[in-house]
Amino acid sequence: MSPLITTELVALDADLGGEKADVIRRLAALVAGAGRATGTSALAADAMAREGQAATGLPGGIAIPHCRSAAVTEASLAFARLSPPVDFGAPDGPADLAFLIAAPAEGDADHLTLLTALARALVRPEFVASLRSASSAEEVVRLVGEVVTPAPAAAPAAAPAATASSSPAPAAEEQRRSVVVVSACPTGIAHTYMAADKLTAAGEALGIDVHVETQGSSGSTPLDPAVIRAADAAVFAVDVGVKDRERFAGLPVVQSGTKRAINEPETMLREALAAAEDPNAQRVPGDAQAHPAAAGLGQRPSTGAEIRRWLLTGIS
Repeated sequence: MSPLITTELVALDADLGGEKADVIRRLAALVAGAGRATGTSALAADAMAREGQAATGLPGGIAIPHCRSAAVTEASLAFARLSPPVDFGAPDGPADLAFLIAAPAEGDADHLTLLTALARALVRPEFVASLRSASSAEEVVRLVGEVVTPAPAAAPAAAPAATASSSPAPAAEEQRRSVVVVSACPTGIAHTYMAADKLTAAGEALGIDVHVETQGSSGSTPLDPAVIRAADAAVFAVDVGVKDRERFAGLPVVQSGTKRAINEPETMLREALAAAEDPNAQRVPGDAQAHPAAAGLGQRPSTGAEIRRWLLTGIS
């Protein structure tokens, strides 16, 4: 499998124009010039069409225009460190780092998995900082390669065997709140996975169990029905429809585009838990009897959800 990025696809400290359309066209030209697309115009048009669905600028000076295109003959990443920065619609200002993620219309699953790894790396501040400090195109290619094809981790050392003098196990913690998440964007490449990772990290920070189902191009593993039944609420971070939405029928839900989940993950999770406490909150429509995700319907919900339902209905 050919590498996703080569030195031909990297432009450092480059003036690619003052508008995002200019930048996208110049990056598309790098892809076409490297023989990985049949033409610049078609690829740029497809990337701009995706841009029209939702701007691809992200907080922190990053832009990730991306698309599937019949013009692309080989999955590719083109990268530019922009000087001057260009507005891609991020809430905090223009982007100085721009990746064009170009996938064939009938994307190869292995390449899409690698593209997903890059999208997830872009939420890590240390990776973004390394791109800003890279001194050459070769260094950028190396940095990206380490992200999309990381070296296998060393096996962890065996834990010492328990002895009679070992400390007793800690008491069981109070049952944690649980939120199920579906994330999806039109191409299922970048924002899908960035939103998922942002919400997961926010859940860890807040002490919430977050269970994510990504509905993307590199595949999707549906959430376990038991996990859905035990959840307090759902978050749909989607720019397209949710597949098999009826599985979540009856759950309190907060829904937005993927960009809000990337920008405000903690806020969305807090809103979801607030909805779980509100008997008048929006819920996923559908036959809750057939899909017992609502508290008090079908299979019993988690103990915490049951107690909250009793309190909300005045039963003690």
